[in-house]
Amino acid sequence: MIDATSGASAAPPESVEFNRAAWRRESALLIVLMLTGAVLEYPLALAIKSIDRSEVVRALPFLGITIVLASLVPFALRINQRLGLPGAPLIAAKIAGEKLHFRIGSLIRVSVGYALLAALVGGVTLVVVILPLIITHPISGGTSLPVPPMMKLAPSRIAIMGALVAIAAAVSEEIQFRLVLFAVFTWIARLITRDSTVGQSSRGVLWFATILQAYVFGMVHLLPLAGAMFHSTPRLMLGAVLMPQTWEGIVFGRLYLKRGLEAAMLAHATMDVSLFALAAIGVLRAHLGTG
Repeated sequence: MIDATSGASAAPPESVEFNRAAWRRESALLIVLMLTGAVLEYPLALAIKSIDRSEVVRALPFLGITIVLASLVPFALRINQRLGLPGAPLIAAKIAGEKLHFRIGSLIRVSVGYALLAALVGGVTLVVVILPLIITHPISGGTSLPVPPMMKLAPSRIAIMGALVAIAAAVSEEIQFRLVLFAVFTWIARLITRDSTVGQSSRGVLWFATILQAYVFGMVHLLPLAGAMFHSTPRLMLGAVLMPQTWEGIVFGRLYLKRGLEAAMLAHATMDVSLFALAAIGVLRAHLGTG
């Protein structure tokens, strides 16, 4: 396990013999989870909001990127130990038939806490940055925000389908960004700094990877708005810094360092499911108020 404050691993990697069979099984499982989550996310999203054909076509490159990142899962798992990254400790222990070194209850509590922190950080970013930006630069020439199609659906549909979308997205995106990209960026940073220390990475390297993977996370969520709100590459690059998902990605990245992939998945899913539940409650109250 990784200590997020020091970046030191709990045990020297030289003391652990590399288990190729377990590595292959873990790689296969995570690849299947990543691709399944990505493939299910879009059909489920169709059930809670209107997506036209052009949006579906724009989603195809993201699926292509997901496939590329899926091919890097074995590489990420292979170098995690050398870089001092936690990987997926719960899944790895289950596959290897080893006992867990932490309690599931503790993992859940920490994950829920980080989910609340991510929601708070994202909400503050939305209120302080995004809303003024939308008001001062309206998408359609007006100053009022359009009502999302999702808010016109039945509350039960929003809650149920939203929860399924949240879980699928959390599983797929956490493997892509926290497991794969975190390992890749940490590996690149260590090459640049010529850090050959085995089993741990410096704070600077870990913060570099944390911020960069979060930035890419925000950029991916920003690209669907590129044509409507950001008409130039510099604005698009700056816009990713202002995205709530970028700051949420930093929170999930630090949780990944502290407790591993499963904790980040749980926190991500908890936050998104809660947001869909709040949306369903809001719609229900609106229906009762107009009924």
